[in-house]
Amino acid sequence: MDWTLSVDDLLEELGTERSQGYFEGTLTGIAELGKAHAGQLSFLSDHRYARYLGESEASVVLVPADKTGEPRAGQMWIHVKDPSIALATVCSRLEKRLLPTAPAGIHPTAFVDETAQVPASASIGAQAVIEAGVNLGEGVVIGAGTVVEKGARVGDHSVLLSRVTVGWNCLVGSHCLLHSGVVVGSDGFGYHSDASGHRKLPQIGMAVIEDHVEIGANSTVDRARFAETRIGEGTKIDNLVQIGHNVILGKHCILCAQSGVAGSAELGDFVVLGGQVGVIGHIQVGDGTKITGQSGVSKNTGSGMVLSGSPARDHREEMKRHAHVSRIPALQERLRRLEEKLEHLK
Repeated sequence: MDWTLSVDDLLEELGTERSQGYFEGTLTGIAELGKAHAGQLSFLSDHRYARYLGESEASVVLVPADKTGEPRAGQMWIHVKDPSIALATVCSRLEKRLLPTAPAGIHPTAFVDETAQVPASASIGAQAVIEAGVNLGEGVVIGAGTVVEKGARVGDHSVLLSRVTVGWNCLVGSHCLLHSGVVVGSDGFGYHSDASGHRKLPQIGMAVIEDHVEIGANSTVDRARFAETRIGEGTKIDNLVQIGHNVILGKHCILCAQSGVAGSAELGDFVVLGGQVGVIGHIQVGDGTKITGQSGVSKNTGSGMVLSGSPARDHREEMKRHAHVSRIPALQERLRRLEEKLEHLK
């Protein structure tokens, strides 16, 4: 869908007090500095890309408040505290224009059990299923094909996009966003194994998603074997992330794509897992710890650490280890030459 944005609207939205240069016209797109064309908005939030500013064809550029210099002819600079945040503000406005709020009401093809509590402000999409005893908060949006199972609850103003499943008796807090394909409350992976095979252990706990949590497409949060699996307030989970049963995630964690947290692990507040990080079960990761991509965490960690590798260790030590390993071929060649010299001396 096409959109336009005038400079006056942009300045009003950002509430900025300082701009340089002049652009007459409307904005019709957003692009990176090095790829922007006339009529497009761009931004400079990292000094590494400052070299593109002088040659950028962008008509309007969001720059840091302390940026010096002059825009080229026909270009405007808008000085803001944080260009990335300013751009997010603009995109938020455009998003509301491009994706209008879902209308309140129940689609004719949806199924809503007569015992479910669905306020008039809720929006229930096509072929959605709301089972018995479900409780939806004010302004909840349930996307097409989404299923909220028996006894589950969804808090005020949460949005569950298409084909989301919230399992029986599970809880999603308020102001949450669950992207397409998310499953909350699938069975935890629990079996008793012996010579006769694998006997399934019933998973009768629940999964709890606290307020202001976002979960990316096709990610899963298993229900607990008993008690609860819990995702802390403000946590953001990327696509294709697996959270095992009885896991406890603290507040405001970040979990990047293809990460996995095994059963009964506990992550503190503000923990960051890079892409493809694995955390084994029954361990604790301290508050504020950051774990780089493709690392494997196999034991308890302290708080505020930066860890890398598998098994994960202090990031600086891991980098030294990689440096030493990279020298092995040269050391082998050096050793071979020394052996030849010794052999010659013999």
